[in-house]
Amino acid sequence: MISAVIITYNEERIIARSIDSLKSVVDEVIIIDSFSTDRTIEICKEKGAVVLQNKFEGYKTQKHFATTKAKHEWILSIDADEVLSNELINSLLKWRKNQKYSNDLSSQSLQPAGYFVSRRTDFCGTWVNYGGWYPDKKLRFFNRNLGQWSGRNVHEFVKIKEGFSTSFLKGDLLHYSINEPAELLRKLFTYSEMGARFMNEEGRSTSFIEAIYKSSFRWLRQTIFQLGFLDGMLGLKIAKQNTLATYWKYRRLDFMNNGEKDILILQNNCREEAVIVANAIKWFNPQAVVKIKNYSEKSTLKNGIDSVILMSSQKKDIILDGLKQLHKFGYPAALRFPEEKDWDLLL
Repeated sequence: MISAVIITYNEERIIARSIDSLKSVVDEVIIIDSFSTDRTIEICKEKGAVVLQNKFEGYKTQKHFATTKAKHEWILSIDADEVLSNELINSLLKWRKNQKYSNDLSSQSLQPAGYFVSRRTDFCGTWVNYGGWYPDKKLRFFNRNLGQWSGRNVHEFVKIKEGFSTSFLKGDLLHYSINEPAELLRKLFTYSEMGARFMNEEGRSTSFIEAIYKSSFRWLRQTIFQLGFLDGMLGLKIAKQNTLATYWKYRRLDFMNNGEKDILILQNNCREEAVIVANAIKWFNPQAVVKIKNYSEKSTLKNGIDSVILMSSQKKDIILDGLKQLHKFGYPAALRFPEEKDWDLLL
């Protein structure tokens, strides 16, 4: 028998479709919700899922908690924005038909203890085929007695016990990740903030030079080595955004290394984006004091703030003026959001 587990937070857009794709192959659906404020919980209950709430402290921690709440030995873990393809459903149905259960772990070692699937990502209505995005192999179906969540809380994975094998299920796990630019922005800043925070907690330090090196290598790897350019302008845009997110993660880590508590976001005609950034920071650091203020050419910065983030969708000279003031007080980074919403980091 199979338990499906999903962790959620404000996933009303697609969670019903995700649960529906599971119904023919699993025996229960467990939802671990991080106190959603939209209709996520209501929808999940309507679809017959078991809904529990738990404070979010990282993806690995939350997914491990979800696994402990499942009734059955075999776990199918998917994200709230993922849907099983018909071919993957058929592969799981075939597995169920052929599976021979045994309580003897020695005999189980002759069978795979976990199965990888290929995740395919939809980016604003277009499937991404290169740049390391497909086939994005993930171990999502596993025997919970023989595998557990491991890695960092932001780059979690299932680790199978030594001596046990894994296999591969045919069919794609369809990942409807990005539906609109604002959603991409939220995810990029959330993941970057989370990654920086966990590295800081591990005692990791960084520098401006490392931020440049890591982000530059990310661009080279995704665009050239992983053939992202074959996806055309979409592939180049994705590579650019991931490169900037990598840069931002290491700059944020640099801020955290210096013990930031008071954070000022200066925005010019992009308050919505500023709120997204502020929420990403507050989500992982509730003690931080994050303020958002308007910024213009006449604004003057003052010292006494731990971190300053400058955001604008207006004139470039506003940004340059702000950068001069940031550098004057030793603040190392700023953001710019051009009018076309394709954002850039200014160093």
